[in-house]
Amino acid sequence: MSFEVLTLEEMKKEKERLFTLYQYNILDTEVEEPYNKLVEVASYICDTPISFISLVDRDRQWFKASRGLYAKETPREMSFCQHTIKHDEVLEVPDTLEDERFRSNPLVINEPNIRFYAGSPLITSTGHKIGTLCVLDQKPRTLDEKQKNILKVLAEQVVTQMELHKQKQQLLDLNDALLKELEKKLDEQNKVLNLFTRFVPDEIVAKHLRAGGGEIVNDAEAKFLTVLFCDMRGYMSIVENLAPQAAVNILNRYYSIMSDVISVYSGMVNQYVGDEIFATFGAPFSFPPYERNAVFCAMEMLEKLKLLNEECRSFTNGELKIGIGIHAGEVITGTLGSKNKIEYSITGDTVNTGKRIESLTQNKPNSILISLPVYEQVKDWVEVKEWPPVAVKGKRDPVKIFEVLRKKEIQK
Repeated sequence: MSFEVLTLEEMKKEKERLFTLYQYNILDTEVEEPYNKLVEVASYICDTPISFISLVDRDRQWFKASRGLYAKETPREMSFCQHTIKHDEVLEVPDTLEDERFRSNPLVINEPNIRFYAGSPLITSTGHKIGTLCVLDQKPRTLDEKQKNILKVLAEQVVTQMELHKQKQQLLDLNDALLKELEKKLDEQNKVLNLFTRFVPDEIVAKHLRAGGGEIVNDAEAKFLTVLFCDMRGYMSIVENLAPQAAVNILNRYYSIMSDVISVYSGMVNQYVGDEIFATFGAPFSFPPYERNAVFCAMEMLEKLKLLNEECRSFTNGELKIGIGIHAGEVITGTLGSKNKIEYSITGDTVNTGKRIESLTQNKPNSILISLPVYEQVKDWVEVKEWPPVAVKGKRDPVKIFEVLRKKEIQK
């Protein structure tokens, strides 16, 4: 046997039919009880020993469910169903030996010796016939109109079951796609949030999100903080002969090393300005004792600077140097900005004084200067050299300044 020659129009329709069949994703799937019940009912109603649900593929017919037939598929060229899918109604063959289309069919002249066939096409909602619900017998016979109508209704139920399976799979696929999209959005949100927290403290991020994320949070409050300013000395002259990217790489490496130290001592980097770092120590971002943590942090920063200079020695014009100023007192904290951009700000006289103390290191690089309030909290832990009172801009009276020399040997 061989396939009949198809016209271009018939080839187009066959391509569309196969495309529709494949959309159900049902070929070669496992046995399912709803389909088994439908073929059982078909055999019972039509009083036949054999029944099956056949899906007509490109070159085979595959059985989704069957009764009295043990094959899973047969070549399409010997299938009865390839003729059924050309009709809209039940195709009945009362005696296969009397029908020229089937008398020489291997399924007729050999096992299972089919003599009677009736099949109702499986017609999809798009009008494509993708298979059949069939009943067969090994002796000639006919169906009455009631049996034919029921066979047609059962075929419609097969298609309904397939549609439900398809919709279920589509929902599962959609759910999987939605979950993946949600995971993607959550990942993007977390990346933005992680980036956001580099600029704004976690507590402020939480307040901003609770407020809906679109408004400036009214979170202004007075706090007692220890402020630390660290400024690099002569940075531009050191990197003036380097490519811009190399100069920026050094600055980023400096920021990274110093920020890690600040984090170890439970401080918070509030701002980078040029080659200056502004950090704070205090509740709720840090652990006490705040002043001592700030001073020990500054001393560690000087040690890490030595390592950074070792890294840069081969391509810089000189050594990187820093000056650090530390002060403690009341500040005003709060979120400032507009709906397009916000910034967590720490302002007040304490901040200004801390910055001006740091500026006193201009002529004494790689030094740490602290104010009297800080000294009072760390005097038992570090050795200092007291400077003569220094006039500071914005202060009516001279300010007492102490230069940190080293940690004290604590007597046990």
